[in-house]
Amino acid sequence: MVTHAAQSQSSASSAYSSLLQSDHLPSPEIYLPRLTQLLKSLSSSKEATLAVVKARTDLVKSLETHLDRQKRELTKSQGLLAEVEEQVRGVQETRDEVQNMMVEQQSGVGELMVGRSTTPDVEPPQVEALTPPEMGLGGEEMGDEFAGLENLDPEIVALLKADMGMSQQKDGSDMKGQEDVEEYAP
Repeated sequence: MVTHAAQSQSSASSAYSSLLQSDHLPSPEIYLPRLTQLLKSLSSSKEATLAVVKARTDLVKSLETHLDRQKRELTKSQGLLAEVEEQVRGVQETRDEVQNMMVEQQSGVGELMVGRSTTPDVEPPQVEALTPPEMGLGGEEMGDEFAGLENLDPEIVALLKADMGMSQQKDGSDMKGQEDVEEYAP
């Protein structure tokens, strides 16, 4: 397209200069057809040049649009880069603090450490004993073995007492109180 416009312009330009810028003009019968031909040639050159101008204008607009879009994307990328750099600095500072804490703890300078403490000063919870109460001399429990059973049905309490009496007899333990309790056989 560009070469066609350039050739057309070159041809029209040479015809124009030879016809209109010469020292002597031809007769009107010859001059009129040459002017008509020159007009057609210039018109063709004008159309080709207009096409080139339009194509270049479109290209410039497209490039400007592309350039604007790239500038916007560049601004976004620069913002993202700044955010990532800030995160990197924060992580590096935290890592350095942790490294320093570890070095100070290993060298015994942990008491002089300034900054955040990693462990709170809290006493551990008290552990509740899970073993049964101790037995006194002769196998008797220290305390009432039937405490808390007063809310149960008296028949169930009697059965429990009888069962406990039987287990004490098998163990060879104290037999007192066995006369009052009926035997229960399940």
